[in-house]
Amino acid sequence: MRAAILLVLLPLASLAQGLRFGTNIAAPGQIIYFAARQAKGALVLPEGYTNLLQPARLLVVSVPSGGSSISWMPSVTNVALSQGWAVLAADGPKVAVNDDTIQHGWSMLSAVLQELARTWPQAKRWKVACAGFSGGAKRSAAVGAAMTKDGWRVVGVFMGGCNEDRATTGMSLFQPGPTFKSVRMFLSNGDNDPIAGIEYGERVKASMMRSGFSNVRLEHYPGEHRLNKEHLRDALLWFE
Repeated sequence: MRAAILLVLLPLASLAQGLRFGTNIAAPGQIIYFAARQAKGALVLPEGYTNLLQPARLLVVSVPSGGSSISWMPSVTNVALSQGWAVLAADGPKVAVNDDTIQHGWSMLSAVLQELARTWPQAKRWKVACAGFSGGAKRSAAVGAAMTKDGWRVVGVFMGGCNEDRATTGMSLFQPGPTFKSVRMFLSNGDNDPIAGIEYGERVKASMMRSGFSNVRLEHYPGEHRLNKEHLRDALLWFE
């Protein structure tokens, strides 16, 4: 596989027409944009995935309040695609940072997921993982709870640079049921991270375990506050 994957933008109309009128061919490595009510979704399929009817694994990415999940996709796309995972992101209309809450972000992502499931029903049976870094890591934990409640098959959550337990918060907000406690949770923290170092990771892990999560893994890397792509790769392999 190439070291880097060129992402080619496809017109929204070509996706909508293709899915709506029954074609079953999609081009791997291309970003497919589509509309979902007031939100916009973006989907990238892994290499070798050419038939919309074949099973896949889906990585849903999130970013901190006020950010763009779609713009952050290239940070994880090469790792995810190389492991055979599709990547999905959703953005809504620009709102103030204080208004971009967990619930608001979920409403945008939920609209995108509903559109994906409507045009591509088999996607609801795929294995799903959620991923983010820093504020996006915290949001991903809550997204995992919301997706579980919504009937998606969530198998893992990757939290890079995370300094707060939002998995417990998401469980309280969305009430996903006891199965969410068995989802694999991967914490990735830098040894020299002044924002979310190892001690923060240990606190998050301890809090989650007190809440009953049974598959929490904490790993650390040499470095500061940055996404560790090797840990993301390890997490995706673990989630499989």
